[in-house]
Amino acid sequence: MADGYEYFKRTHKLDEFDPLVQKIRSRYADTHDGKFAPDGAVRHILWRLLFERKRFPTFDAAVSDWVKAQDVEAIRQDTGLRHPWQKARAAWLYPGNREFWLASQRMMTWSEQKLAQYLNLPEIKDHSTHVIVNCSTGHRPYMRERKFSALKSPKRVERVLTQIIEADKSPICFLMSQEYFIQVLDASHRRLLDELEHVASLVQSIGCAFVIPFRELGEIYSGKHDGLQRRTEMVQAMRKGCELPIAIHERGLVEVPVSDFNSTDGDCISLLQTSFRCPTGGKNRPEDRVTNPSGHHEYDGACGFIRSNYERMRDWQEKGRMERHTNAVGEHSIPHVFQGQPWLPTRVFGSAQRRGKKLLKAGAAFDLSGAATKE
Repeated sequence: MADGYEYFKRTHKLDEFDPLVQKIRSRYADTHDGKFAPDGAVRHILWRLLFERKRFPTFDAAVSDWVKAQDVEAIRQDTGLRHPWQKARAAWLYPGNREFWLASQRMMTWSEQKLAQYLNLPEIKDHSTHVIVNCSTGHRPYMRERKFSALKSPKRVERVLTQIIEADKSPICFLMSQEYFIQVLDASHRRLLDELEHVASLVQSIGCAFVIPFRELGEIYSGKHDGLQRRTEMVQAMRKGCELPIAIHERGLVEVPVSDFNSTDGDCISLLQTSFRCPTGGKNRPEDRVTNPSGHHEYDGACGFIRSNYERMRDWQEKGRMERHTNAVGEHSIPHVFQGQPWLPTRVFGSAQRRGKKLLKAGAAFDLSGAATKE
């Protein structure tokens, strides 16, 4: 079904004299400040009306995402949604306080009081414009992650995202954790695609800066066998569910494959991870040279890695492989959380911010690790 949808969205011939096509274009203009509807957006609604009648029995149901997006835009300027994602600042792994560390994996199961405490921490309240939250999680005891399903508890999702927004922060949503995919979805690719589409639609209707499928995508789907094709299908499923920017988070020193964003409309984001041990680099010193896990690419430290992905994706964008690409850093530093932790070296928050600033200069548009800003 996903392949059929993508083919339809790319190739179906539109009859501009068809009253239904005219009605779709008119509704798009009404909900998008008078803008002319892209052909892909028109075909998307036609697909819903022609092939998904059980889910979208009426015209209003088929275009409901547009109306919800308009409602969200109306309140955007007075809430945390006013912060542009292109300049996002977040402290994903900070602070090191064990009670609040890696909050993204646990927010959906927290009380309102606990979430309010987290949002009032200096690293979040004073330094962050965005807050990262995982919508569906599995069972991971050492991270204190508990099972939660966004689609089974949409009101809880709405409560959590709304509380973040009302605290003048904009949510960034991982749609699920790896553990949820493996434990709850039984690693079913078909169920994964369905879940990604519908959770993406859910968070867009509430308010969200951009969406990410799950962390370190290459741990599940690498370039082996049909892994790259499945990654592309994931992005396409998310785009089917929402018009938000879509980000891919990868393993340390692993660049994002351009094929992830094949034929993807709208904004695409490489959310890179440098690895914590990687020297910052950027000074062309021999001691800062590092190689990626496969050993095929060498970089001038973390700065060289960020720059390499930026230049490669810029070239692919110019060749039309995607509409718009943004290079960003998702992880580069970690605090001291507990004695004997395996993630080293640790950095205090100020040190993480200084490292982040250098990565921004190297080609990252924004920093979700140390909440660094460009000067």
